[in-house]
Amino acid sequence: MPEHGGENGVLMDRLATMRVFVQVANATSFVRAAEALHLPAASVSRMVQALEAHLKVRLLNRNTRNVTLTDEGRVYYERCSKVLSEIDEMEAMATGTRQGPRGRIKVSISASMAKGVLIPALPDFLSRYSQIDFELAISDRRVNLIETGIDCAIRVGTTTDPSLVVKHIGHVKRITCASPAYLQRYGEPRTIPDLAQHIGVGYVWDHGGRSRHWEFTIDEQLEPVPMAHTVFVDDADAYLACGLAGLGIVSASEYTLGPAVRSGLLRQILHDYATPPRPVTIVFRPNRHMPQRLRNFIDWYAMQYEKAAAQAW
Repeated sequence: MPEHGGENGVLMDRLATMRVFVQVANATSFVRAAEALHLPAASVSRMVQALEAHLKVRLLNRNTRNVTLTDEGRVYYERCSKVLSEIDEMEAMATGTRQGPRGRIKVSISASMAKGVLIPALPDFLSRYSQIDFELAISDRRVNLIETGIDCAIRVGTTTDPSLVVKHIGHVKRITCASPAYLQRYGEPRTIPDLAQHIGVGYVWDHGGRSRHWEFTIDEQLEPVPMAHTVFVDDADAYLACGLAGLGIVSASEYTLGPAVRSGLLRQILHDYATPPRPVTIVFRPNRHMPQRLRNFIDWYAMQYEKAAAQAW
């Protein structure tokens, strides 16, 4: 790496290279990092190689699709992130900058929660913090935060990973619905045994093709209930569309199905067998020097989710 201009020049070059490395780790790609930094991809690659040569350790595993952190790289990434965050805050204080937090936040979130809760409220956040931008990693699958460069993930259900900090922000109910056309054609199931005469829309939740199982509360116990399916989908919008089209019974969160229920496009059924509410959390990596932009987002989203839940979608 270039070392010119005396000790100050060396330090500035080192900090610049650290920023490049952190950007590559966050983007999991030299090309995407180069685009974000407005630098040639070859320059970004050379800077990271020079950093590895200086440290005498490999920081990144490279393949044709993306890059991931090595064990040593994860440790160095956390230290770099802390140092750079502290430098940014010190510079802002020294110069009297009042623009507020800035930079990018990468959030992992399911499609239904993104469209039902986060995206509609996002203009409010961006109006408060105009120097922050977002990358939404939308997927129903749980991802590794470090390997994918995710700052935080919004999840439904329990999280048992001891390496993550879990902030509980509320609960969500799962409701079961069908379109008026479906109910007119097949009748409304009143009890769980009635479901044997009905069909549901299947939801495939992983690359192995496994469909999400159905559960209902029976005699105060949560029990799996087999359902017949003729259509399977792996997308939240398609799942809702199938329910609206009368292709089967659907079961999903309130923020996914609630608007269609209120508008009369779907009708909620099997009220007496509702599943218990599931926890909603924000998870993130432990960091004593969390960037202010991420801290602001986590606090803001917790408040927004509470508001949305109070309105019952």
